[in-house]
Amino acid sequence: MIPISKRVICALLLAVLVAGLHLMEAGAAAEAVIGYLPDNQLYRVAIITPDGDEEYVYQVEYRVEAGRLFASTIGPGYTMESRYDADLRLLNSEMAVLTSEDAVRIGFDRRVAAYDPEEEQYVLVYYLEDKLQSTREIRLREQATEIEVLGLHLQALLNQGRTDFHGRLLDLNSPGKMQLDSRILTDKQIQDLANQKKMAPQVRSLLEKREEIIVFSIGYDGFLRFFFPTRFYVVLENTAPYRILSYWAGSGERLRFHIYQFME
Repeated sequence: MIPISKRVICALLLAVLVAGLHLMEAGAAAEAVIGYLPDNQLYRVAIITPDGDEEYVYQVEYRVEAGRLFASTIGPGYTMESRYDADLRLLNSEMAVLTSEDAVRIGFDRRVAAYDPEEEQYVLVYYLEDKLQSTREIRLREQATEIEVLGLHLQALLNQGRTDFHGRLLDLNSPGKMQLDSRILTDKQIQDLANQKKMAPQVRSLLEKREEIIVFSIGYDGFLRFFFPTRFYVVLENTAPYRILSYWAGSGERLRFHIYQFME
């Protein structure tokens, strides 16, 4: 590993420790989000096309331990370990690409991300064969929910008897952050969603069980919705602990659905 990469890693780890101390102090007065989550959840997740074909399958485990949330993702193409604070703010994550073909295609085989509280930004560092390739920053002064745990955030809200999700979404794989609001779909809106032409049959079948589900529609509201019409949809069970059932966003050729199956 080259010297600069060691310095970057040290800085990232220091940033994580400092962030953890600040967040522990700031969150002491209010009950933490993770207090409304099950201690352990293991899901099989299938990414499917609008025609219902499975493109990729992986497992993700969420564990609540020592005032933190730990997420472990294992699939045939990559693994990822992520750590979040008590309010589901990302502290750090490390992703490893498992095949050389994929690494060459995307330009890295390891990505390290951590929050730097002094600069108020996430720092992402990309490596290929232990050689530093590039770095990227995402400035973020306010709290944000990473897309990887959006379903958990909604699950926690429902366990509090709330449905009022609004705020920033963070996506490490895209330009960065989005300021969004949400609404719960009515039965008619769910049926209209199920009837959409490019709806995957597995998701359509799920949406037809309207008495068993809650559907969040999340996206830009107000004036911005005319420029950014894409919405995120998250389907959860309608009884505690409100497990995640499905998630999707996008349109056209990029439209993909995530189907969650809880593993006992």
